[in-house]
Amino acid sequence: MDYLNSTFKAIKFIHSKYDENILVADIAESAYLSPSYFSNMFRILTGCTVKEYVNRYRLYRAATLLKETDKRIISIAFETGFSSQQSFTKKFVQQYRIPPARFRRINPLINPFPPKNLFMERGIDMNLKQSFDSVQFVTKESFLVVGIETDIDYNRGTNNIGDLYDQWNSEKLEELIPDQVNSSVVYGMTHESREDDTAKYMIGVEVSTLDNLPSGLIARRFDTCEYAVFDTTLEMETSGEFWKYFFKTWLYEQGLEQPQTVYTKNKYTYSRLPSFEVYDADFKDETSKIQIYAPILRK
Repeated sequence: MDYLNSTFKAIKFIHSKYDENILVADIAESAYLSPSYFSNMFRILTGCTVKEYVNRYRLYRAATLLKETDKRIISIAFETGFSSQQSFTKKFVQQYRIPPARFRRINPLINPFPPKNLFMERGIDMNLKQSFDSVQFVTKESFLVVGIETDIDYNRGTNNIGDLYDQWNSEKLEELIPDQVNSSVVYGMTHESREDDTAKYMIGVEVSTLDNLPSGLIARRFDTCEYAVFDTTLEMETSGEFWKYFFKTWLYEQGLEQPQTVYTKNKYTYSRLPSFEVYDADFKDETSKIQIYAPILRK
């Protein structure tokens, strides 16, 4: 039984039905579990009961409406699933320590609910869980990339990757490369991992031919490989949480390995084939969505 996945399904159900008179039995049914078993599992994984979660989510949505709209308080109460304004006000004061009308006047900062770390203390962040639940598998045929590259040493840190991006952006290198396969799509690629905890990092774009290779740039051809493709954020990747879960949990659960495996002196496991981030034209900062391609090998 994948308990986290069942709980995640239940939470999605709550978020879609919070304005209705939903019962614990309804939520348990969405996770294909009995109400008693589900209630116990939910409390263990989230730290609160199902009813507490529903109420807190309703109150957070109500607080957001108080901050962002001029709707009447009674309308907000009904819109967020409360049976009366009196019931809404009582629960709102319990949660936020002030009545809804005063809350609207002073417009305080509030923490989002559910918090990003809802599952983190119990194993996995909810956003990270969603990335792994929505994984796709693609076989990418041999492809060409043109760009710039640096050596990285995991023992010394990877600050030089930032310098490489500064060069890429300041010199507008993307604009100089002809024959691009996907315009406005940039790859950040780690490849040629070695036993001494070093590797190469390349920033580049995929091209259809090397006939017009610009001076000063390098070209790489990467072999055909099957990849697991994840939608996530750069923040999630650079925090280390993405790769920690990928290596320690996900690969094992899926019965997968990495091709051309390298075992380093510090007991890390990498692939000589590239793993890479895909940045599209909408990328702005660490909170923006990216795709991660991770090479896989089926046992």
